[in-house]
Amino acid sequence: MASVLHLFLHLVLLLPSLSLSMREKSLPDITHQEFIDICLKEHNEARSNVKPSASNMRYMTWDNGLEVLAKAWAKHCVFTHNQRLTHPVLPSVGENIWAGASHGTFDMKLAIKSWVDEVNAFDYNTLKCTKICGHYTQVVWADTYKVGCAVNLCPDGVKKTTFSHTPGALFVCNYATVGNYLDVHPYKAGVPCSQCGGETCEKNLCKNSTRDHPIPNSWIPDWDPGLRECGVFCKTVLIIRPVSLLMIFGGVFLIQRRCPNIFAYIN
Repeated sequence: MASVLHLFLHLVLLLPSLSLSMREKSLPDITHQEFIDICLKEHNEARSNVKPSASNMRYMTWDNGLEVLAKAWAKHCVFTHNQRLTHPVLPSVGENIWAGASHGTFDMKLAIKSWVDEVNAFDYNTLKCTKICGHYTQVVWADTYKVGCAVNLCPDGVKKTTFSHTPGALFVCNYATVGNYLDVHPYKAGVPCSQCGGETCEKNLCKNSTRDHPIPNSWIPDWDPGLRECGVFCKTVLIIRPVSLLMIFGGVFLIQRRCPNIFAYIN
């Protein structure tokens, strides 16, 4: 009997961590500092190294509101742009999305690189694209200074892709302020930081401590599927309930076998 109780207690303690690890094992969470650091590094490196060089390229920093927005949309597992791009403070929001069929091999560096590599289809002078290049121009849009990204596991596949029935991942980055205005250059060509307006120059990027300061956020979009779905704690409870019943009935059965008169009624 003691061994049965020990097994039950071990299972109760283990299930929450198993549920959490199953969700987070393959893909990083938006709160992981390494995930944030890599996203920022890849974006700012691309912005630092544009050709021709930029005279007014702003340094990009992380925004919690944009990351929450990106996570909420990624949960939809649909390879299409969010039509409800809003932010509680920032005036306009842009978006890049990436989808892959193998969530286990997701690499945010390669995902962002796929956007940056669109530069090969972009002509700065004529503003013409021979192929898709809007992801690249958003990454290097000079006036954009905030970014927030998220990736979500889609076990039933990413809709509107050729792998919609295969487990995959949807990676979303949101930007403020929005870029990609028609017939407008993504940045002004010239000597790096020469049009920063007195701001600090770091690696060819314009830095401003006021602009770059984190924006407090407690906002969650009211259309976030996470508000309606069963979270880790909820799923753990759903698993424990039937297991608990089985253990209780098993325990009662064993007690009755060893002590058949223990439940005898007294008249």
